[in-house]
Amino acid sequence: MIELPASLRRAIEDHGRDLTILVVRLGAMGDIVRTLPPVRLLRFALPDARIHWIAWDPWTQLLADHPDLDGVIALPRGALRAQARSPLAWPSLGISARRILSELRGLRANLVLDFHGDLRSGLIGRLSGASVRLGFEGHQQKEANRLFTTIRVPSGDRRTPRLERNLDLVRALGAPVDPVPDAGLIIGARDREEAGEIARAIAGEREFSILNPGASRRQAYKKPPAALFAAAARALSARGIVPIVVHGPDEDADAARVVEASAGLARVAPPTSLKVLAALLASARVFVGGDSGPLHLACGVSCPVVAIYGPTDPQVNAPWGVPRVSLWPPGRSYTGIKSKDRAAAGFDGLGGGDVSSAIDAILAKPREDG
Repeated sequence: MIELPASLRRAIEDHGRDLTILVVRLGAMGDIVRTLPPVRLLRFALPDARIHWIAWDPWTQLLADHPDLDGVIALPRGALRAQARSPLAWPSLGISARRILSELRGLRANLVLDFHGDLRSGLIGRLSGASVRLGFEGHQQKEANRLFTTIRVPSGDRRTPRLERNLDLVRALGAPVDPVPDAGLIIGARDREEAGEIARAIAGEREFSILNPGASRRQAYKKPPAALFAAAARALSARGIVPIVVHGPDEDADAARVVEASAGLARVAPPTSLKVLAALLASARVFVGGDSGPLHLACGVSCPVVAIYGPTDPQVNAPWGVPRVSLWPPGRSYTGIKSKDRAAAGFDGLGGGDVSSAIDAILAKPREDG
């Protein structure tokens, strides 16, 4: 356990009484989900603490009504960016900044856990007024973040899985970190009903799987080739499991390519909210996809996964807590190789047979065996 100020140490020893914690993890989806288990462990250890989270507004729907949080502050990412780009909107930017600052100060936080580790998150922690701001030391601390943290936890090896690195912040406070829980997401009855309607419309009463071929525009290099998803669709269909393709904004073309490559075996789901996607994943037999937010969302709701890696490190971004099979190009090194070079190589070396074998392996595993 790290050395803490006496008042904070007493609050922790008193199960979190008189302790207000601000969790800073702004995004994106996968990182939000991989931060939830450590925060849940913090709640288990400190049941009387008040825990609030600040994140970009697209991801706060995952945090809404979470039983381990007392509140969520949504940062309007799109609006702030638009206001910053236009001098005419700068007065509105000032109003937005004052509102956010008022919310932060209104929490009266005395402890910040900065899981994000960049300039923005460090500044947010400092503006909260908390006297103790816990963050990372070393390679995980970027963009002068160290200027704003008061206590720093080693980042570990560069290939430390991100979930494990997040657990280190909680471990540093003396909280037990084993066993690691799921994400604890609350999926409402309406979301489950909508997910059920989508699944029945496509699969009837048969088992179904979720295929996710997309990735964010900025990280398009993470998208596995459509041929690999087609192989998954054929393997799943042969076992009577209906492959359903999900997609996010601007990913319609990715979904269409998978349907075409699979000769129509895969079928596309309509756009959904994140909570409906979580409900679909919670009922799916298996998830197949690249290193993206939905992969970690599947882990968070206990859905078995087949994870397909190419440019990104399968160890750093490993699935967690569920039955899983990870694929990456044979012989590829993820140590000492620049990410741009791995991106150029893509998924070269992975074939449909690898995916079919992974489907066989994952379906042979008991679902409850993580």
